[in-house]
Amino acid sequence: MAQVTRENIEKALKKIDSLDESALDKLIETYTLQQQPLVDYILQAGMEFSNEDLNVFSIYYFAIISEAFFQQGITLKPITEDVIEEFQEPYLLALDAIRSDEDYEPMQDLIQQHHLQQFMLEEIESPDSDGVILDEELQTQLYIVTTSMIGLMHGATAN
Repeated sequence: MAQVTRENIEKALKKIDSLDESALDKLIETYTLQQQPLVDYILQAGMEFSNEDLNVFSIYYFAIISEAFFQQGITLKPITEDVIEEFQEPYLLALDAIRSDEDYEPMQDLIQQHHLQQFMLEEIESPDSDGVILDEELQTQLYIVTTSMIGLMHGATAN
């Protein structure tokens, strides 16, 4: 299966960050309509963690990651609730390996989009354009949401 390149991640980031609020909302709506169960799953995390900021960041990165797949020319099949459910057990096992042994290999093997994973780690840990660094709890939550999102999207590649 195809890897999203750093070049296409950068193209996606540049596009998303150049859009005004209305255009960004329209693009997010387009991607959401294509992957509604995935977006519901993403937003559920914000409710479970009682963290509205997580939802804002998650949707922003959903747009970037969706656009990165698009820039790469990768078509995604719809991600169903059944697909999400099947993904949960191996994903939780990979998270446990990180928590217990600081072993990231099971997660890398599951997600299989190394450039996107690296991009997200850098984004989560780096200060934003205003110099603000996310607190550790939000960093952890955003890592959990975005890695699962990337893994599910990778598993839905149609070409």
